[in-house]
Amino acid sequence: MSIRDLQRIGLRAPLLLIALLSSAGCSAAARLPAPQAVQADAAVMATREAWTVHLRPADHGAKQALQAVYAPAQPLLWISEGEPTPQALALLRILQSADTYGLEPRDYDVDELMGLANTLAAADTRSEEPAKPDDVTIAAQRFAQFDVSLSAAALKLVADLHYGRIDPRAAGFELGAPRPDDLDLAAVLKALARSPDLERTLASVEPQFYHYRLLEGALARYRSLAAEQVAQQPTLADDVRKIDLTLERWRWLPPFQTPPIIVNIPEFRLFAFRTRADRAASILQMNVIVGRTFPRMRTPVFAADMKSVIFRPYWDVPHSITVREMLPKIRANPDFLAAQHLEIVQSSRAGTQVLPPTPESLEALASGAARLRQRPGPDNALGLIKFDLPNFHDVYLHSTPAQQLFKERRRAFSHGCIRVSDPVALATYVLRDTPGDWTPERIRAAMNGAETRRVPLARPIPVMIVYATVLAKEDGEVLFFNDLYGQDRRLERLLGLAPVPGAERVLHASSNP
Repeated sequence: MSIRDLQRIGLRAPLLLIALLSSAGCSAAARLPAPQAVQADAAVMATREAWTVHLRPADHGAKQALQAVYAPAQPLLWISEGEPTPQALALLRILQSADTYGLEPRDYDVDELMGLANTLAAADTRSEEPAKPDDVTIAAQRFAQFDVSLSAAALKLVADLHYGRIDPRAAGFELGAPRPDDLDLAAVLKALARSPDLERTLASVEPQFYHYRLLEGALARYRSLAAEQVAQQPTLADDVRKIDLTLERWRWLPPFQTPPIIVNIPEFRLFAFRTRADRAASILQMNVIVGRTFPRMRTPVFAADMKSVIFRPYWDVPHSITVREMLPKIRANPDFLAAQHLEIVQSSRAGTQVLPPTPESLEALASGAARLRQRPGPDNALGLIKFDLPNFHDVYLHSTPAQQLFKERRRAFSHGCIRVSDPVALATYVLRDTPGDWTPERIRAAMNGAETRRVPLARPIPVMIVYATVLAKEDGEVLFFNDLYGQDRRLERLLGLAPVPGAERVLHASSNP
């Protein structure tokens, strides 16, 4: 069937074919509306099978984009001269190889799309004989069905690459306010349909982080190796899965508006950016200690603003630690409080009255009517400096007197807060724009001074606590980390992925294929 046959009946778009999508938001009938678009037999229209456009519940405006693109009198996007355009064929190839992006080809109905494309090819007789009305109607339905189905798959792919497949909150990640639907999906869809380079167009909607690109490149190498079934590297399938999952988490991050501080929990590593670009040369890096176990003493994944630095801080012991760990020791040993420089104070944070260690005070500690705090000093659990970032979890960054723990490879020792290995360097970084000439020497003097002092930052610094079990470095090395809190397995379940059989990782194994 040629395009002339369609033009003869005035078909330019499937019109209300997707009108497109039902009120439920996920299906549309493959029937052309009768009077104006196609003079088709009503019985043929009524018996035409329905087809389904699979859009995710949070489609970021894909349904509205599809409706806008296929408004009345708009031309089809992927059909020209009675056959799929070169862009349509290129998009089909991309959807078939969606795993190169760390995605699942099955999510984009590739088999159904290929079946529709084959149906079009089989029906294209190129006959010069006038087509029968019913044949023209059926051909029009097939063209429209293929066109809209391919557009729906393209929109789903674009949204997945830009926003990720799931809401990070479903995985327990609290990265601030939900990302706005900042992408004009209708414009991107039209750009794809006329693009001479679809991969380049898709790259423009992906996260623009350099290390995201590096990891995507690493995925191609590891997927190729896994396909070869290298006997000496039995963990390659798990490597590929870790890369897939980490790419998904990269897509959850918003663009950096100002240079952030990032802590990657499984890596036990902190990255303080001097610019918004994620280039190693402009990033201060150091080792950290994170929470021990999931979920009770884990370090949560969240975003917050660092607002101040506290020199010689008190440690206000969380009530859960007081009840679970401190009270039994205090009751067993009357000298425990003095030996650990602990004191009982009023429950209000503003209260400073120290209470005697009487049975009544201990009962007040147990009930929460009083609180326990540790006096400043070199033995304080927070060390000599605290980097305060107010948040619901009461988690912050701080130094520690237990410096020997940084020699360990698996640095999960805290109750959830993050201990930094080089607090002077981090303080120099965060105070760089704060008045007071905060040199390393002055910072050390304040840490070892006689008083507690809070210094507000000149401007808040965004802090992101993230969870990535693989990192592609700029020198080509790829590092893999233990799934410390089981978050990879959790994300697999959310994405409907079966675990990789026998997947076990050696801590901080690295490869450079």
